[in-house]
Amino acid sequence: MNPRRKFLKDSAKVGVAAVATGVAISACSNSTKTQQEVFKGKSKKQEVLYQKSPYWEAYYKVAY
Repeated sequence: MNPRRKFLKDSAKVGVAAVATGVAISACSNSTKTQQEVFKGKSKKQEVLYQKSPYWEAYYKVAY
């Protein structure tokens, strides 16, 4: 048998075995992820989304 072909067949078998093992382990795990709450800071500063400028006015006219 060609050594190159044998190597490819062996490496394919190892790859399939690794993927199957990973799938089996992930299927057996019972860990559930919980969603964390949104972090709210204690800053008293007001949030500024944009500042009026000629560039903003031009963008707003084109976009809207």
